[in-house]
Amino acid sequence: MDGLKVMPLAMLPPGQKARIVSLSGGRGLQAHLYGMGLGLGSEVMVIYRGAPGPFLVAAKETRVAIGQGMAYKIMVSLDTKFTPPPISSPLPPRLRRTGEGEDREGENQ
Repeated sequence: MDGLKVMPLAMLPPGQKARIVSLSGGRGLQAHLYGMGLGLGSEVMVIYRGAPGPFLVAAKETRVAIGQGMAYKIMVSLDTKFTPPPISSPLPPRLRRTGEGEDREGENQ
């Protein structure tokens, strides 16, 4: 993230667009954020900044409410042209979708 101005989503002023460049926290939190559309590379905008209440965040056509603690674990860059490096999968194996007819890890059909 050389040369990028990076800050927690919680510090972003309402109406300012930014791109998610990193996520702190464990795999469960990261999977939860991805499920809400808040993954690496997502363009986001804070609609309402709670102090200390929830933040209302826009990502694509979705609006989600997240707590202040979670907002501090999402690092964003004001450079919306940032493209994160490719990753194999942000989700733990048990949460990944599998192809048709394949079993999920630990699941028998």
